[in-house]
Parts: sequence; structure tokens; C-alpha cells
Amino acid sequence: MKVYHGSYIPIDHIDLSKCEKRRDFGRGFYVTNILEQAEFWAKRI
Repeated sequence: MKVYHGSYIPIDHIDLSKCEKRRDFGRGFYVTNILEQAEFWAKRI
């Protein structure tokens, strides 16, 4: 399955210690299988 992360910088590896604690579903690395959704979130910053 191909997934996307809505980031505006390259992610070489996932480091959960850098994730914010108070997100919708708690600390985590959020991804989507919808390219357009990831692009939307990347452009919001």
C-alpha cells in the first residue's frame, strides 16, 4: 500500500519523540492513502 505524509520537508526516518502529543489520535506519524489530502496538508504550513 502506498501512503503519503503531508509534510513540507523530506522525512528520512520516523522519530516519534518529535511528534506532538495532543493530536486527534494521540502521538503518532499520520499518513493517508489519498495524495491530494497529503498535498493539502503540506501546503497549509
